[in-house]
Amino acid sequence: MQRHQNVLPMLAFCLLGVWRADANEGVPAIENFKLGETRNVHRCGNVFLAGQPSQRDLARIKAHGIGRIVTLRQPDELNWNQAAAVKAQGLEFINVPFRAPSMLTDEVFDRIRGLLRETAKTPTLLHCGSANRVGAVWLAFRVLDQRVPLSTALIEARKIGLKTVAYERRATVYIRARWKPANTPPEQSVRPGINKGFLDPNLDVQAWLARFEVESREVYKNRRAVLGALALKDGMRVADIGAGTGFFSAAMAQRMPQGWVYAVDIAPRFVEYLSQVAANTKHRNMTPVLGGQNAVRLAPGSIDLAFVCDTYHHFEFPGETLASIRRALRPQGTLVVIDFYRIEGKSREFVMQHVRAGKSIFRAEIEAAGFALAEDAEVEGLEENYFLRFIKR
Repeated sequence: MQRHQNVLPMLAFCLLGVWRADANEGVPAIENFKLGETRNVHRCGNVFLAGQPSQRDLARIKAHGIGRIVTLRQPDELNWNQAAAVKAQGLEFINVPFRAPSMLTDEVFDRIRGLLRETAKTPTLLHCGSANRVGAVWLAFRVLDQRVPLSTALIEARKIGLKTVAYERRATVYIRARWKPANTPPEQSVRPGINKGFLDPNLDVQAWLARFEVESREVYKNRRAVLGALALKDGMRVADIGAGTGFFSAAMAQRMPQGWVYAVDIAPRFVEYLSQVAANTKHRNMTPVLGGQNAVRLAPGSIDLAFVCDTYHHFEFPGETLASIRRALRPQGTLVVIDFYRIEGKSREFVMQHVRAGKSIFRAEIEAAGFALAEDAEVEGLEENYFLRFIKR
């Protein structure tokens, strides 16, 4: 038990029942199994979980009705060509490799879960070298797809072969970010009506230009310093979320002639105006996007950086909006949030009335949505606003 003690604080709320779920009737149990020389084999319905099978065991695997072998190992971890040997038996071979906790991305979890959901049609052997990595991805599938209580699934995963604490922690973070109890109601608005004016079909864009693009506005006055802090690289795909009149979007597009900028806003009139801005952009590498009130409406894995400037406090449904941003980001993608300090007795009355919470609360919301704080940056000229850089976990 000593090996897992530093994980227990993270899991305490799960084990105390916040994530408690009744055992599902009809969900198959884990049982020990034998497949020739293959080490550490367990069976759960049509899923076989194991360490590395030998070449001699491939015929036995086929004889048990297994039609697909999924390996989590990298090709250089073996001294024989497993892909060719598996295919020679007439079996399907799929490689989803990772070799360290840092390589166990959300995309790997998503891919394995998708393959395991197909096992009703195709019995599958999932393996790595010792079943350590198998235990980590099985834990996520067992909880999120088969609704097994996390405390039970953890015991199973360790029995299967999960030994590395960092893998266990990575799996529980992934589960926490995606867990939704059955029949979870839609997220409730945290600030009903805050965006009513922006949704007005008669919104006066010129009036907002006078408010947004003026030197008395801190982020506009210091826009060059902000752009510098973003560390843009040519070829990146960036989403300016809450683009408004598009001055940051246009500047980004000009700085990245081989990149692309998605100027996202929920205001139809702003998006119309952004179309004009895009047409005037020298490199024509900017696309206006009409976002939703709870989603940015960008394709999964389509961006490297999400930029949210003086807009996070306008997220009426922050949980769902952050989830959509996270889906849109590529692995290790970056989220930058600039927003107002909200400090009693120090911040302007406008900020106190308009911005619903301070930096610590916004940071906690973002981290709970599956992001890790990478930097609380000092940007020249920013005094009323803070600059937080997050990495997609």
